[in-house]
Amino acid sequence: MFQQTAGPRDFSIGLLMCVLLGSCATTDFSRFQAGDGVTAVSRDTTPWPRYAGPGSARFTDAALISKDNVSDLEPAWSFRTGDTSTIFQNTPILANGLLIVCSPHNKVSALDPLTGAESWQFDAQVGDGPFPNNANCRSLAQWPVSEPASQNVDSPQSHCATRLFMATNDARLIALDGITGAVCSSFGDNGEVDLVAGVGKLLWSAEYQVTSPPAVVGDVVIVGSAISDNQRLDAPSGVVRGFNARTGALVWAFDMAPPDFNYDTGLVSDAGYALGTPNVWAGFAVDDERDLVFLPTGNPAPDYFRPDGPDLSYYGAAVVALRGSTGEPVWRFKTVERDFWDFDVPSVPSVVDLQLNGEQVPALIQSTKMGFVFVLNRETGVPLIDVEQRQVPRFGPLQDRLSPTQPFPPEAFQVARTYQPGQSALGLCSGLEQESQIGDIYTPITQQWTVGFPGHTGATNWGGVAVDAQRGLIALHANSIAVRTKLLDHALAPEGLMARYEDPAGTLEDKRQAYLEFRQAFDVSDRVEVGIQAGTGYAVAREVMFDPYIGLIPCGGFPLGEVLVIDLNTQTQKWRKPHGQYPGWLKGVSNAGLPQLGGPLLTSSGVFFLGSAFESALRAYDVDTGEELWKHALPAPGAATPMSYVVRNEQGRLKQFVVIAAGGDSRMPIGATSDYLVAFAITDADDAP
Repeated sequence: MFQQTAGPRDFSIGLLMCVLLGSCATTDFSRFQAGDGVTAVSRDTTPWPRYAGPGSARFTDAALISKDNVSDLEPAWSFRTGDTSTIFQNTPILANGLLIVCSPHNKVSALDPLTGAESWQFDAQVGDGPFPNNANCRSLAQWPVSEPASQNVDSPQSHCATRLFMATNDARLIALDGITGAVCSSFGDNGEVDLVAGVGKLLWSAEYQVTSPPAVVGDVVIVGSAISDNQRLDAPSGVVRGFNARTGALVWAFDMAPPDFNYDTGLVSDAGYALGTPNVWAGFAVDDERDLVFLPTGNPAPDYFRPDGPDLSYYGAAVVALRGSTGEPVWRFKTVERDFWDFDVPSVPSVVDLQLNGEQVPALIQSTKMGFVFVLNRETGVPLIDVEQRQVPRFGPLQDRLSPTQPFPPEAFQVARTYQPGQSALGLCSGLEQESQIGDIYTPITQQWTVGFPGHTGATNWGGVAVDAQRGLIALHANSIAVRTKLLDHALAPEGLMARYEDPAGTLEDKRQAYLEFRQAFDVSDRVEVGIQAGTGYAVAREVMFDPYIGLIPCGGFPLGEVLVIDLNTQTQKWRKPHGQYPGWLKGVSNAGLPQLGGPLLTSSGVFFLGSAFESALRAYDVDTGEELWKHALPAPGAATPMSYVVRNEQGRLKQFVVIAAGGDSRMPIGATSDYLVAFAITDADDAP
């Protein structure tokens, strides 16, 4: 709430950068759209049943695209959602032989996987927002998951025998017929469930949001939430809920409160859910056979300071396994002990079976903001790759709240760089560095600026990792984006200001005015994000560390983004290199590398695909050597996770596609925004249209 937003000047600068840096698309992708006369057909395809693919591994067995022919990939079709927004992070799924895509504002389209022609469309009518986590729809879920991938659109089916589930920006769970897109009126209240009900009082309507897809285990649809960060101690509950896939009735609720939480004295909602508990904003992984759902959890509210009282971090910054049918906790693994750095778990873990020490084991692979990759037994949560508890510093206002130790994986599974002062060109960041404390990854945040490298944006974020389980390879991207953070003591604010802000009878405009006065009192730059953290005693200020003059030179130096592969067999980093280069006139910057929040795609033929948050291009690497095998322009940066499938055409021929949302990210200093979904394939004269 009350964050600084981009205005006309920011847009003009972004457009100028797009032109000067050459990051605007040069290919006319509109010519690849299906014509009005093309009829959408349900196709026989290989599976991509969930957001991150089979096993959430961001991996496909399809091998028609190989290292030898990937250079022949060309645009095969394109589709426009009609919804250009701040971000477009969708990864489509395949359901009933159709490709299902959703736009940032929850407009769903079902496409022919071969041609990109639209079969049907559904608009959830969520409104324009603004939403604190930006309007976003990363994917949908389907039920039942075990249905064959191929079903004819015109085949006789009972209404809603198969279903698609979408959780919306305005916090509704909607059920659609998997064939026609019609609302399943027998689900919930005329096809939807109100997810705001029971989570606690909202300060404003968009405080509670859902940006990632639900998960389906058996007949239970499981939903998390994205809650506006660093607002207040009594934030809406982070409760995870399971609903009956047929009726929408609540089956179970897991509110993330610690086992010793006292519901009689603690902060609870009208429905009895503990308030301010960790949430799950990234999405879920599932193990259908074991009836398990895996939760990458956020933190208690707020992130950077919490006063004495119940320790709600028990399930925070962790991977938690629940029984999918009942919501019963099975195990938890803490990736951070008592997190006060906003190092919540940002991505859906990969569920794979690995060969380790000559034995096949059920594994779960979780990437984190710290750049740590943890490999766990998914039945027990016990690490399969050793984890060491190391001593970390404790001082400042958080001293008594910090854990004396934190878990570290082996060096090969640590992918973040270490911050070295003086790396910025021409010393452009020297002033910022001189007024900041610079230490190791778990340096406590105090009332002095503290450099985090990585910071809350993470070495890896929601994109996660791609895993070739048969070969024991983990492919990923690592960002090196520094952030500096500090605490602002409420007691140093002008007298009565915090009382006005925290007054429960105050209006939203009253709070907005108090917020602006707070920023002014602490002389906070427009570049700095401030969270008041009401009810805690400290606000938080943080800013991404690019140079303070043109805002393009990273204070942590280059490379800004890298690609790498971890070999589980040898427990080494197989190779590591900068991810592409800055476009345009910055192209000559040595080892610049490109950042990315979206995830990788890996094929069984050893091709590693990755987009970029800055450059309007999709790249392919050799997973064994790191050689760049292919690059093609996109309409806007592909700040999303690509997916792939093989489809059979009318003549019985097979063709493999790689599909990515090319919508960019307007929060970035470089690049455009758009509403394109682009499919690439190897084409020849005999291909079907």
